[in-house]
Amino acid sequence: MKIETPDKMELISSKSYRLLQKLVQISRFVFISILILYLLFSLFSLIIKLFNFLSSSHYLLTFEEMREFLTDALFVLIVIDFISAMFYKKRIHYVLSLLEIGFIVITRKLILLSPVPENSFLIFVLTIASGLFFILIFYFYKVTGRIRRGD
Repeated sequence: MKIETPDKMELISSKSYRLLQKLVQISRFVFISILILYLLFSLFSLIIKLFNFLSSSHYLLTFEEMREFLTDALFVLIVIDFISAMFYKKRIHYVLSLLEIGFIVITRKLILLSPVPENSFLIFVLTIASGLFFILIFYFYKVTGRIRRGD
């Protein structure tokens, strides 16, 4: 018994494939809309938090307040990077976005860690990991052509 697989063109031209493609496009649009709405609320919350910090401390922020604000700002940056990744067409740009998000997440974790001797090994490992992410980001920027030589 011989099993035949459908030709790729037959699969693409079938009604079920077009229906599934349309469903994915609609889901993607809804997901992007929800993320943009979430981003707007996050930015608004971040601005309010900055205003409250500055007004309550008379423009003299403590280390803890700056650290908290910076981690919140990095979270907003993660959301922005994720939204921008949803508009890319090439897979290599998705990889680059995931590397950027990973770098931001590791940096955020480093900022949240208390600088006590018990966390020294974790800080060391996360620093090495963030360095590797940084090198990979520059490599993929070069591969994608986003870094141009000044010839």
